[in-house]
This record gives sequence, C-alpha cells and structure tokens, in this order.
Amino acid sequence: LSPVHARNAVIDYRIAPNLPTTFIIINTLQDMATGKSTRAIEILRYDARYRDQSMEVLRKSFFQQEIVCIGSEVNLTPQAQKDLEQLCLDVADGGVSLIARDTDTDTIVGVSFNVLQTPSSPEDGNYFEQFRDTKCTTDSSRALMQYMITMDAKVNLFERFRVDCLLEIMFLATLPTYAGHGIATRLVEESVQLAKQLKCGKVAPTGGDERSGTVVAKQPQLVSALFTSRISQRVGEKVGFTVINQVPHAEFVYRGQTFSDRAGPEHPFSTLVVKHI
Repeated sequence: LSPVHARNAVIDYRIAPNLPTTFIIINTLQDMATGKSTRAIEILRYDARYRDQSMEVLRKSFFQQEIVCIGSEVNLTPQAQKDLEQLCLDVADGGVSLIARDTDTDTIVGVSFNVLQTPSSPEDGNYFEQFRDTKCTTDSSRALMQYMITMDAKVNLFERFRVDCLLEIMFLATLPTYAGHGIATRLVEESVQLAKQLKCGKVAPTGGDERSGTVVAKQPQLVSALFTSRISQRVGEKVGFTVINQVPHAEFVYRGQTFSDRAGPEHPFSTLVVKHI
C-alpha cells in the first residue's frame, strides 16, 4: 500500500558502501533549473532511533492519502491510525524495513515497512488476521486489515510459486514535501535488493530476536506488494514487478460506501504484484 504523490524531479544516484546493518544508498537530488545538488537522501534499514519520525511520515502521508486508508476512513479516525502505527512498529521489529533520510537535516522522508511472510496453518491464521483480531480497536483499522487479508487470499503466492518465504512491501510512503523525487522507487528497489541479500545469506534481519541470539533466519524467494494507486503501480512497473491480480476498489465496502465512492475514480483498482529474486 502506498499514498498518492506525483511531481517531477531529476535524481543523480550514487551508491555508498554497505554497512553490516545499515544498507545505505545515497541519492543526490538535483534542482531541475540549475542542475545543482540540493539534497542527499540515504536509504537505510529501519532503526528505532527514527521511530517517531517514521511514524510522522505515516501520519502526514500514508494515513491521509493512501486509497485504502481513505476508503476505510482511517484518514478520519485517529485511533485507527494509532492501531496501524503499532502494526508498523511490530513489523519493524522484524528487521527488514527501510527508511529514507535527508542527510542535510537528519529527517526521515520516506518509509517502506516490510515483513517476511511464511505459510500459516488454517487454524492459526496469518499475521494480518492475528493483528486484526487481537490489536485493532476500531472498525476502520479492521477494515484496512481485512482489505489486505482479502487481497492476499485471492492468490496463494506460496502455492502458486512454490516458495516458503516472501518479503512483502506492506506500507510505502514519502513525505508530501519530498514527493516526486523517486524516493518511493528507491525504497522499493532497495527492498528487493535486501530480499536478495537475505536469500543468499549476505545479511540477516536486524530485529530484537537477532540481538538475543534466537533469530531463525528466513530466506525469501519472492517479493510481493499491493499497489493501490496508478502512481505506486508505475513504481512497480519501473522496478520490474509482475501483476498477478487486479481487483477494483468498488469491490470493497465500508459503512455502506465502496472504497471507490470515497477515494474517487482516479485510482480504480489495486494490483497484487510480485518480483522473483
């Protein structure tokens, strides 16, 4: 899921050396008129010291502008937003989420909350079902979780592609003031690269379990995402994702109105996409 943004910009990309748990990519933003560098953005693995700033990206961007957040009235329900912040913090503990940082101001300007998924037994339910049932306190947050559950249930990616672990790009967002600089695209690209490094054992998740020495390394064989707007869908195309399923937003109803009724016709459907690694 990702919010709706669109602006024009030119970016000169430079790759900095990888650090064991930092995974840094430097993007130099350029002024289109002068060609001079204006900002340096680094993509790095989520660190708890940036917790508040990462949540602020969700509050200012994702919760207000993402199509399913609008359709399920998360944008109008502060407690639902708090529920979903907790989801992201729980997911971030898994150690595979990424953030974008403006190095000039030490400001987090983009986030990609990613989660490693494995098949679940029918009696246990998957991670999203468990969160919906045990941690959601509002109808709005439950409706958003139900959307993700329904979309995932339409295609069993584990069975279809014969994999036992995948990395899902769950929530993707950029601060509105930094929109159009390709930050979301870089977050997606580097999420794919992180999945590849996890697969071949070059890096490991950086969550709390790893620090305690009890982590069981999961090796994803696939990257998946639900893209809910034409803008995020174009990001997926750029990065080489394949569309597996397309579902109209009119299919999802919350409090008597479809998601399309609330969000409008500009972004009429969601796509389930995958990329092999």
